[in-house]
Amino acid sequence: MADVCNYDILKNEKYGRYLVANKDLDCGELIFTDTPIAVGPKPDTPPLCLGCYCPVESTLCSRCGWPICGSECEKSPHHLPECDVFSQAIKVRFQPVDDWTASSPQLDCITPLRLFLAKEKDPERWNRDVAIMETHTEERKKRPAWEADQNNIVNYLIDRCKLGDRCSRELLTQICGILEVNAVEIPSRGGFSIRAVYPRLAIAAHSCVPNIVHSIFQNDYQVQIRAAIPIKTGELLHMSYTHVLSPTIVRREHLLESKFFCCDCPRCADPTELGTHLSTLKCTKCDNGVILSSNPLDSDASWNCTDKKCEFKTSGAAMRKMLGVVQAELDQLDALEPGPQAIEMREATLHKYKSVFHPSHAILLSIKHALAQLYGRVEEYSIDELPDLVLERKAEFCRLVLKTLDVISPGDSRMRGMMLYELHAPLMYLARSEFSAGLITQDKLKDRLQEPIQCLSEAARILRREDPISPEGITGNIAYQSMEQLKASLESL
Repeated sequence: MADVCNYDILKNEKYGRYLVANKDLDCGELIFTDTPIAVGPKPDTPPLCLGCYCPVESTLCSRCGWPICGSECEKSPHHLPECDVFSQAIKVRFQPVDDWTASSPQLDCITPLRLFLAKEKDPERWNRDVAIMETHTEERKKRPAWEADQNNIVNYLIDRCKLGDRCSRELLTQICGILEVNAVEIPSRGGFSIRAVYPRLAIAAHSCVPNIVHSIFQNDYQVQIRAAIPIKTGELLHMSYTHVLSPTIVRREHLLESKFFCCDCPRCADPTELGTHLSTLKCTKCDNGVILSSNPLDSDASWNCTDKKCEFKTSGAAMRKMLGVVQAELDQLDALEPGPQAIEMREATLHKYKSVFHPSHAILLSIKHALAQLYGRVEEYSIDELPDLVLERKAEFCRLVLKTLDVISPGDSRMRGMMLYELHAPLMYLARSEFSAGLITQDKLKDRLQEPIQCLSEAARILRREDPISPEGITGNIAYQSMEQLKASLESL
């Protein structure tokens, strides 16, 4: 693919370097592609093959003794340069672990080492694209991770791996900062999350209502950046550094912790999150009001009931603690294997918190998003055996997620494409059920099936831009085939 460059780089005090469109962009239009200067394990990762990033329990590279799943990955271009470093060092060996799910701090040095080796290989690209990246060194010195990085990465590579004659502690400290501030988490071929540094993607500014989306391709982990919505010449290109279905408190804490800035975007500044109520709680003291932050841009601001007659008030600290407790419950739900229990426990959690959170709160919406994907896909809940009531519930959850995305992540996002695909099935089965029961005519059935066809058409359009071997890319091709089949069945009626 020829290099596309539909952006300009500007600079100001708020964003530093940032990207703007240099032409009017259509929804879905390619803005640029980028290749990573370094890819590797993220901090606290379990033992993974350093070639394909699949889990490894005890298999080690025959040359350097670090985790590799086989001879093919020993020759991976990702692993060979570091293999030379480890092979030449004295008694540097990876220590196998009994539990491959436990974190392996020894792997923390891999991606920094790869970034250093990339600098050696292409100093021109380093000086042009990487050396100018923000590191927030002074802020990072105050974090507990600073000492760990100095011991597990800087000292380890300089002293144990004998790199002192090739690089300085200052350079490795800079590299740690570049990774912490600028690396993005991406899916690997092995299915585990890893991290990568993309020089151009790193320049894109953040917004909690992004106007660009990115797709990762397994072929060398290339990234494609597209317009999520129509964008005018000169408009900033915003991506989201956080999960869009998180409440404001969680998003802003994540951004401060990981990216060292306080987000003040319109969504963060609005107590109702642009009317989506992703942070809103029900008031348990009265029936007339809801609980909102008095100032979402101040993490210590009080949370008050909107009913002026109600005197309910709580602190920002209490709100963060409560959200932390409930999020821990959600994390346990997400760890469940897909099956009947995964559905039933989520439904029980929805019931448990329905009097606490607004129906559209991010906590409840995340559960509904998961249920929308589970209904019709697990044992005892297959799509062709779901009763109409559950089909309607699946459709309701899909529509709620899509309505929220229209506000906080408008346009052609992967989540939107997947939700449209999930929505088509209950709509189709409900229409056919009503026709079979004699409740609607054949002409009415044809009318009702237009919406699932439209859902499949949009899902295919969005998701077929993804890597064909990714779950989203596979779903996009299935959506296209299902749309063609549904159209053909309609014509035969």
